[in-house]
Amino acid sequence: MEKQQAKTATTEDAPLYNYSFFDEGFRSSRKLLLPVLLLPLVFTSLSMWGCLSLYFGSLVTNNNLAKLEVYAVDLDHGFLGSQVIDGVKAVQGSGEGLNWRFDASITSPSISQNLVLDEQAWAVLQVSPNASSSLDAALSTGLASYNPLSTITLYFSSSRNQITANSKVIPAILAVINPILTKAAIQHTAAFLSANTANGTALAIAERCPQCLVAPFAISELDLRPFDIAPATGTTMVGMIFLLTFAFSIFQILRTTGTIIGSKLNLRSALLFRTIIALLAYLFMSLWYSLINLAFGIPMNRFLGRGGFVVFWMLNWCTMGAVGLPMESLHTVLGLKYSGYFLTFWIIVNVSAAFTSFELMPRFYLYGYGLPFYNSIQGARTIIFGTKSHLGVNFGVLIAWMAVGLIGMLGFTARTVRINEKKRVHALP
Repeated sequence: MEKQQAKTATTEDAPLYNYSFFDEGFRSSRKLLLPVLLLPLVFTSLSMWGCLSLYFGSLVTNNNLAKLEVYAVDLDHGFLGSQVIDGVKAVQGSGEGLNWRFDASITSPSISQNLVLDEQAWAVLQVSPNASSSLDAALSTGLASYNPLSTITLYFSSSRNQITANSKVIPAILAVINPILTKAAIQHTAAFLSANTANGTALAIAERCPQCLVAPFAISELDLRPFDIAPATGTTMVGMIFLLTFAFSIFQILRTTGTIIGSKLNLRSALLFRTIIALLAYLFMSLWYSLINLAFGIPMNRFLGRGGFVVFWMLNWCTMGAVGLPMESLHTVLGLKYSGYFLTFWIIVNVSAAFTSFELMPRFYLYGYGLPFYNSIQGARTIIFGTKSHLGVNFGVLIAWMAVGLIGMLGFTARTVRINEKKRVHALP
């Protein structure tokens, strides 16, 4: 008997580290490579093509600025105003660049500013009231304190989207207006000198204001809601990816807990436990995330006062719930085997429609209005920088995703428990 057991042990131990890859004894293991290795690699490749195509697709029209609306406003009604408006219209007629708008009903700087703050325009290029007559007066009196920057003001709000505003809108406007101002300055100076060739007194007086002759026109850039907090780049961009991955980590922790104690709870207790623990975990983690932002100098009270931090915390809590609960819901059915694939898809589909302005993307990406990332970022911009508030919509979308994820999680959990009861085994996907 002992000899037989020894022989069996020897036979069972023999295959360990004993075969080369093409040995006949390794044949059954080679067959396992198809479902275990090759098929997952194919699936990963297809997933990569699909997800990255979705992301890169959002960038293919990134240089098409025709949907970015900006205004050119003439409050001067003189030489400079007509030069600027006519020059911009000539550029617009070429069919290239920004979507320039002209509105004679804009009669004050406050209206121009409200267009930007209300997000009706990405920028407003405004020729100042009496800009032409002020220059003529400075030349005739030799006003040394004349400031060319007083002639034109460019209003914009970089915190609406710092990439679009600073990298697209402002450079495109300056590329149009700078040649116009150079031409206008040359024409105005030439006209003045021609008219006063024989008037030595007028020329001597004008020499007291050299900037009036050399560079009489310049642009003053006024960022109404500046993106002036560098660490906020993380909050309004990659911070969303961090929140999602943290939510995924919480899911894995809760899943392990469910595996350990889930078989001991009845259906009602299981549903209550999973719901309460998930929401409390997201509440706790979102608090830490918010405190980290605060610790690195991101102010929450500039526009919402003392309650700004609480609003920011609740926004992050809803964001974690909006991205985490749908993952928990689907993973209850799909299982951990496919969790990585869904995590990749969930990140890409959110990122693709969140960081770039919708005007610069194909219309397909308007789906981003209904996804967690975009609404969380937009809400954070309102709290931190004071951009136009869409907080009601932002919280509404996030809570809707929480509700969808919660309903799915409870439904799929109930289904799993019922199946396990019939099988008399606690089996999770």
